[in-house]
Amino acid sequence: MGQVDERELDRLEAIIQSMTPFERAHPVEINGSRRKRIATGSGTTVQAVNRLVKQFGQMNKLMKQMSEGKMPDPQALMRGMK
Repeated sequence: MGQVDERELDRLEAIIQSMTPFERAHPVEINGSRRKRIATGSGTTVQAVNRLVKQFGQMNKLMKQMSEGKMPDPQALMRGMK
């Protein structure tokens, strides 16, 4: 297993804590102005917020596929991680 970067985990926690409960429950509803507010509140960049929302969406899609008994395409997974 790879090393866990504590600073990165702290950044992710700050981003999530800067979201409202509605935004945490409905990440697809996070528009540009919300992303900017979250980034300012967490002391990060809009790009960091975008990356977290994108990763969450990819993980959600993966979990849904796995719950349906489908094995995700490993190459598609690697493309999504970049």
